[in-house]
Amino acid sequence: MPDLARCVVAVLGASPGSPPPGLAEPPPGCDLRFILARDSLSADAADADAVFAWTPRLDWMATEWGWSKRLRWIAASTVGIDWLLFPDLVRSNVVVTNSAGVFNAAMAEYALALVCAVCADLHTTLRLQRERAWQHRETTRLAGRRIVVAGAGGIGRAIARQLTGAGAIVTCVGRRRRVDAELGTVAAVTELGSLLPAADFVIVALPLTWDTRGLFSREALARMRADAWLINLGRGAIVDEPALISALRGGTIAGAALDVFAEEPLPANSPLWSLPNVIVSPHMSADFRGWEAALVDLFLSQLRRFRAGEPLINVVDKKLGFVPGS
Repeated sequence: MPDLARCVVAVLGASPGSPPPGLAEPPPGCDLRFILARDSLSADAADADAVFAWTPRLDWMATEWGWSKRLRWIAASTVGIDWLLFPDLVRSNVVVTNSAGVFNAAMAEYALALVCAVCADLHTTLRLQRERAWQHRETTRLAGRRIVVAGAGGIGRAIARQLTGAGAIVTCVGRRRRVDAELGTVAAVTELGSLLPAADFVIVALPLTWDTRGLFSREALARMRADAWLINLGRGAIVDEPALISALRGGTIAGAALDVFAEEPLPANSPLWSLPNVIVSPHMSADFRGWEAALVDLFLSQLRRFRAGEPLINVVDKKLGFVPGS
């Protein structure tokens, strides 16, 4: 354990002129080093005890690994940490925490909004409005729809809670089969294929790991009903994107609402932009107004624990790639 009489925190991806909300002044007993460039790590943060990775998907820590011999903790501002777990970090004794819990409610509301929009055929209504076409249609009730939520962590649980409250019949899928006090029977991921043919909606809320990459393959998509929708709020690489485009074009599934993609931003030439049965959003399902302040509040709470030598929350199993039991 380092001497934390004076704790040095490297805030990656932020500047003193534009700090994260709540970090304009350093916490008592701490020095903040704002790092915007790779070269600054070894120059300005060689004595860092902790890192707050404010901007995700920076490769600095991997390419400059070893810049601080005092480093004991990395706090990610994201829930998914697939972008962070490079081999040297996984092998090290540095603790990694994520931001589990901050985005659960917002993502659950977003999932509910998407399901309701599809049931109301809102995407077609907006298209017809642009065309000034009056075309009466029937809608679908959400109550009684069968929904598979791939993910039984905090986000999946919150999504299930929202949808169940709206009358849907929800089955969550987790790493292993178990009985949960709130969710009932959680199916194992190995059972996913048997659940897809009965689902009206399939919602992806899984972390990206070696086990989930490409989980929604061409074969899995072929098991979905022709009137079913896929909603992906997890990570783009969990779904085989070319296979999904083929399924959407061929009518294997009815549509998709996608907030994450294999490449982000989604390239302008992607067919997903123009397919009439696709809703595209720019990785925004978690970003409610006030999310930045909520992330800083969590980090400051964790920092107090770290300096007091207390156990941190949201500790990631670096080999699994997520927080066990979250």
